[in-house]
Amino acid sequence: MAVTSKTLSKMHYFSGLSPDELEEVKKYIAFEKRIAKGQTLMCEDDLSEYMYLIVSGAVKVFKKSANGKEQILNIASTGESLNDVSTFDGGACAMDMLAMTPVRLYAIKKEDIKALFSKFPAVALNVTGVLAGKVRRDSSLVEVLSFDQVINRLARLILKQSDPGEGLLPLFTQQDLAAMVGTSRVVVNRSLRVMEEKGAIRLERRHIVITDEEALKSLVS
Repeated sequence: MAVTSKTLSKMHYFSGLSPDELEEVKKYIAFEKRIAKGQTLMCEDDLSEYMYLIVSGAVKVFKKSANGKEQILNIASTGESLNDVSTFDGGACAMDMLAMTPVRLYAIKKEDIKALFSKFPAVALNVTGVLAGKVRRDSSLVEVLSFDQVINRLARLILKQSDPGEGLLPLFTQQDLAAMVGTSRVVVNRSLRVMEEKGAIRLERRHIVITDEEALKSLVS
């Protein structure tokens, strides 16, 4: 599928660029990549000359300990960038990345991203904002993992990830939820049952449904 200016305008790196500028940016897209659900995009310590922009789908970005335990850092979606760290420090990939849904990506050579900085100063400002946002996100994660109880963290996650207006949490396994809040699947299961008993949520086969948002918010605090 051809690269379009409309799609590029949704990328955080290119926010605010004019139609003419986006047409120029199109020349820097190296190729489009598609990966299937469950497929690995990159592993920690992989070397690549490309960074990626998510056109559609969701990618789990995580770190894995020596004993195989996961800590999810982000569920990246449309508009977000992947492999930023190695793009700007010249090292290997800093995280594992796995497709949680079918994913469509644009690939850009790392050297071309840097070339865009001098051609379009707005891109450099956008990238600065993106990287600052990731630092803030990871700092908040450290704070949450350090100080909050599991049920507080899980309630906060459900509120954050649920579809606005529908109160439905996207399809994550309990193992995924455990990795996102830094605990075990067993503890997540127990915490979900407590929330259900309090009337805050309802557990369905393929979804978690928020039945009382205020009750769920009270568990956060």
